[in-house]
Amino acid sequence: MASSLSLPQTTISDILSRLPVKSLTRFKSVSKDWAYLTSTPAFVSDHLRRSSSDPSLIVRCYNTQSGFDSVILLITDPTQNFACRHLAVPLDEPLPLFPKIVGSIGGLVCLDVSPCYASDFVLWNPGTKQFKHLPFPLIASTRSNPIWLVFVGFGFDSFNNDYKLVRIVSFKRNDGLPFVRAEVYSWKEGVWKELEDTVCFDSAIICGGQDGVVVVDGSLNWVAIGLQRYADRKVVISFDMRREVFKTIPLPALTRIGNVKVMSYMGLLAIAVYPLVFAANGNNMNRFEFSVLSDCEDGRKHWTNVVLAENFSKSLVPMGTWRDRELMIKQMGDRDNHPKLFLYDPIDERTKRLPIDCVDLYLQCYSHVESLVSVDGRN
Repeated sequence: MASSLSLPQTTISDILSRLPVKSLTRFKSVSKDWAYLTSTPAFVSDHLRRSSSDPSLIVRCYNTQSGFDSVILLITDPTQNFACRHLAVPLDEPLPLFPKIVGSIGGLVCLDVSPCYASDFVLWNPGTKQFKHLPFPLIASTRSNPIWLVFVGFGFDSFNNDYKLVRIVSFKRNDGLPFVRAEVYSWKEGVWKELEDTVCFDSAIICGGQDGVVVVDGSLNWVAIGLQRYADRKVVISFDMRREVFKTIPLPALTRIGNVKVMSYMGLLAIAVYPLVFAANGNNMNRFEFSVLSDCEDGRKHWTNVVLAENFSKSLVPMGTWRDRELMIKQMGDRDNHPKLFLYDPIDERTKRLPIDCVDLYLQCYSHVESLVSVDGRN
């Protein structure tokens, strides 16, 4: 009788792939067959594909760039049944500073747990509660050749089914100009390797903070400012995770007079240009522009404006995108009003305020999905 009521393996797999990670983790101790099934690469991929349609927000709030007074929040269903909970970072030992989020993709969160120079990293799956300290990077600071700046990015190489962490390290030469080395960590291989192709850094240097990188269609992207005769220009430096090469993408002229944040929108590279908080000459740009890099009829790529807001009374600061469609924007406060965080959908022009209490702090915001992806790619 039992065998006649049993379901086909494909049906069981389909049902289980729709369940949350917490339930699947509990089922692993109930059935050895289910424990094996839910650990297979095919099932992990199917479960990730389904959960990717319902992302949450993972937000790091902190007071200053030093990282003190920090907390990491997980916000589920931001636009409907808003729910928010604190995430405890499961590390073996106390840290001098609270971890910084490098990126979140495929259910894995990459944390920078180093006090400086982005030199110590952890991979963390909040759903399964797995975490792993990564090997130390190859490029280090020395007394004779100290590190000047470090920029990092974490993304997924779909062609090779590999999560990759990129570390870009700037040193200062005797003439004051930067000299750049770069390296990449492979989740699948479990090792770092130094990259040879850094020629684009001869004419531009990455600018921006810890959250100044975005993943778009298999590439990591940073805003950079030109050097020497290109000093009045800004570009995007893009790293192709499959080919492991860098390239530069020109930016429109407006980016020369405002802040620029690189973003993702509907699978396309996008930028938000917004006012400088303080301008030395008092000539602030009072407009917010959001543009995407899209294919045009002439076969070339062009920047196309999607959102334009002008003559607003309070600064609008872009934080990222949710569902790759809704813009997360922080409206700066003043003496009488606290800052506000809201979602804006450029397609239907709807705005939704997010009831987060700590918006007056500095924020890092990322889309996040639940997954069974292991922190150890070699398993």
